[in-house]
Amino acid sequence: MAGHAVVVPYPARGHVNPMMQLATKLASHGISVTFVLTESWHKIMTKAMDNDFSHAQKLGLDIRAAIIPDCVVGESERWGNMTNFFLSLSNMETHVSELITNLKSSGTAPSCIVADTFLRWAVPLAKRHNLLSIALWPMSVTTFSIFYHIDLVGLQVCIDCIPGVPSIQRAELPHEILSASPLSNEIAKCLMDVREANWVVGNSFYDLDCSAVEAMINRTPVQCVGPLLIMPSQAHCHDGKDDSQCSQWLDSKPARSVIYVSFGSFIQVSRAQVREIAMGLMQSRCYFVWALRPDKEASHVSEMLPTGFLETSKEQGLVSSWFNQVDILKHPSVGGFFSHCGWNAVMESISAGVPILGFPLALDQFVNCKRVVEEWKFGMRVRSREDENRVIAAQEISKRVVVFMEGEENVRFRGAVERLKELAREEVINGGSATNLKLISDRLKAPQCP
Repeated sequence: MAGHAVVVPYPARGHVNPMMQLATKLASHGISVTFVLTESWHKIMTKAMDNDFSHAQKLGLDIRAAIIPDCVVGESERWGNMTNFFLSLSNMETHVSELITNLKSSGTAPSCIVADTFLRWAVPLAKRHNLLSIALWPMSVTTFSIFYHIDLVGLQVCIDCIPGVPSIQRAELPHEILSASPLSNEIAKCLMDVREANWVVGNSFYDLDCSAVEAMINRTPVQCVGPLLIMPSQAHCHDGKDDSQCSQWLDSKPARSVIYVSFGSFIQVSRAQVREIAMGLMQSRCYFVWALRPDKEASHVSEMLPTGFLETSKEQGLVSSWFNQVDILKHPSVGGFFSHCGWNAVMESISAGVPILGFPLALDQFVNCKRVVEEWKFGMRVRSREDENRVIAAQEISKRVVVFMEGEENVRFRGAVERLKELAREEVINGGSATNLKLISDRLKAPQCP
């Protein structure tokens, strides 16, 4: 009997991608997948991912899209008012419930709802429809323990009371969950409701998060199933653009001589800081490829940069609003990743064996950066919490880039991340991540399910 999962991602780029990767892995285990998207997000995915649904079907995987009406605060307004965005997520529940009812009527009844942990209505909805539930935690299990135990923090400056989490400074924790606010209350409710899920799965692997995994065993067990992007038939993100120019440019550069620059798709870096980064890259004389997202007022990346920068730097670097990040990080000429340290970026860096130069901005990124630098030791940082209210100057950025790419520690960074790369691949192919995913898939296909 084939299982059937209704998969519902949190409508944001950093959450949709790992959910699509999880859906692909479930489908590769024989699970039929109905992937639920709002109208706007279906358009974004179809354009930006070169229609992963068609690609999956060509691979023989049963993944199809189900479109629900736009019922969530738009992507551009999200960071401006996260509370309104978070509250609007509840609008999805009615539409998903109707979809499940229709699937039952059509003879394709689902056995499970797979949803992002931050969609707090999903687990109760699964119970009402007598379905199993899987909650995807798209960050590290260590961060899960921090969110789960945030009530233990109090007013301490140095915190060593969170199970499975090494001693950490209060300033490094996600500010969004520390203060009493409607947003932090909603997040706390999500972490409460997810305790009722049949499985909570994390986009991580045991060697990265063993302490947190063990600490959560008797609370809400989180099973590692990552890195989700490592799979035999990876359907990479793609927006239909021709990458040949970038590939040819990278092919012409020496091994490990290029630094790839990207600070994610969510939090905007100020124009003043973007211009200092631009001049810092120029002054470093290192080759670079920069995925620079224009802000709301800009119609082209050139408006974000110093006058004449694109022309002046054309021999040294490439700048565009989009690059295929996974493919670029795998290219032999790329030797470093100048990153905001979002969890997806960390997973992609490890999977490609590329060290990180950290420039965290918010959320869990400061925790991730701390772990990259101090725990896993495959990178260094440019920015910390103390830098939140200042623009880091070009000279400082240039110096860090040169030390990161060409300094004595570069060899150590590469060795450390290569070891993690091999551990990650083993986990996905023969290790705990593979075992966990198979056990879940087998349960979804069982005749008595749910």
